[in-house]
Amino acid sequence: MPLSARVKRVEPVRERPWDWATKNEYEEVTVRIQPYLHGHYRHKYRKTEYDIYDPRYTRLRSSNWDAFRDPKRFWYYPYTLNRKRMADDVESLFDRALKLGLQDHVADSWRRFSEEFYIPLRHYEYAGAVQLQHVVRYAMGGPIEQVATYTAFDKQGRAQWLSAWGLDFPGGGGSAALEHGKELWLDDPAFQGLREYMEQVLTTEDWGEVLTALHLAVEPLVDGILYDGLNAVALAHGDVVLPELSLICQEQIKWQEQWSQAFFTWITEDPACSRWEYLKALGYENWPGDYRWGKTLSDPRETPEEELTNREVVAEWLSLWLPRALEAVRGLQPVFDRHGIPFSVASSVERTVDQAIRPLVRAMGIESLPTLGGEQHVE
Repeated sequence: MPLSARVKRVEPVRERPWDWATKNEYEEVTVRIQPYLHGHYRHKYRKTEYDIYDPRYTRLRSSNWDAFRDPKRFWYYPYTLNRKRMADDVESLFDRALKLGLQDHVADSWRRFSEEFYIPLRHYEYAGAVQLQHVVRYAMGGPIEQVATYTAFDKQGRAQWLSAWGLDFPGGGGSAALEHGKELWLDDPAFQGLREYMEQVLTTEDWGEVLTALHLAVEPLVDGILYDGLNAVALAHGDVVLPELSLICQEQIKWQEQWSQAFFTWITEDPACSRWEYLKALGYENWPGDYRWGKTLSDPRETPEEELTNREVVAEWLSLWLPRALEAVRGLQPVFDRHGIPFSVASSVERTVDQAIRPLVRAMGIESLPTLGGEQHVE
């Protein structure tokens, strides 16, 4: 029986609508790195219907998760070069300070205070680093995952710098100073509000809400005191080491603030009405779905959509987390008072709200700012 060959045209499931001629190295190695679809495996015990990369891990929606851009365009190579320089600067700072005996010229009241304030807050930095890894795991899009990864590295690094400082400074207490700092973090009433806050963040599942709780609420308040507001007070008490360390940390925090502002202004302006709109940007608008949907797996597109806009969702999160953060940070005042350190936590918090948080909220188009005293309209 003669054989006949038929030509059959196979239509592609999707087209590639994006331009692969990227503009720079950052985009070349960052964009489209996350394989959104066609995952072979699911969670075994919880959220078993969710894909490995699933838009339902957050209430936020985007028409293109790869559209976000880091203002600094950090990818692995430039990031590690930059942070290597910082690490060398910190090591040199500590080495010079020990050789010159700079800590011998610090006032006793500041020495005792700094040991009981800076060392416990290494646990605050560590908690933020841990939960940012949750963001890394569940965030949509390589650009978002990448900035969260590097920010987690930064916070881990700052926790370790505070630990290294605590071993040799302020009183040379070594590991006993670190243990004392941990006891204060766990038991001192002044730290319990902040510890509770960070533990609540650690149990938050929505990665967008985690970023809100950290970058829009507690971190501007704490970092504004820890790495900025106390520098003049430290110098007045003869401490030049902590202010120099703070200047290095400020460079990291400035980048975190820049990409956080870029992210939240971008996501609150995204008009996406469905969590599945990003499929269009991938060229999957006509994709029938995973062959298992409706068979061995339910169709995730049948999950009810979020009714609020991204801006309304972020405003809701902010109304929940900012009052908690304000209360937690204001609770640190007794640490200053018992050591006679002339610093007003309440005044620092108020300045941060006015100079950092309020302008960002305004840029996001959110009309009111929650505080402990109720809503304040953003003028």
